[in-house]
Amino acid sequence: MSTSDLLDLTTLQNLVELDDGGHELLSEMIGIFREDTPRRIRDILAAIAQGNAEELSRTGHALKGGSGALGAEAMRNLAAGLEALGRSGSTDAGADLPQRLESLFQASLAALEAYIANLPG
Repeated sequence: MSTSDLLDLTTLQNLVELDDGGHELLSEMIGIFREDTPRRIRDILAAIAQGNAEELSRTGHALKGGSGALGAEAMRNLAAGLEALGRSGSTDAGADLPQRLESLFQASLAALEAYIANLPG
């Protein structure tokens, strides 16, 4: 996936502008994403394993919000789909979901780190 498939560059630029052109805010948000997302992924997978659609919707929503605030658009889209799936009463996300979540998280994290590494200053 390309950077533009993974990230919402407008959101990232807005975060840099909020920080007066710096990247401390963005760096802090990436750190939170790095720390929180594995737990959110575990919570999603646990909800699916338990057949708990309500919990899948709730945890999908949490991942969607965190990803969206940071501009991790592909992750946000996947999480939104999981939220909707849970809301519909289903937990059937496919056997490949653990791999899809993990690989998308790693790709998003790498793209975010590359983005910040290319910022001036």
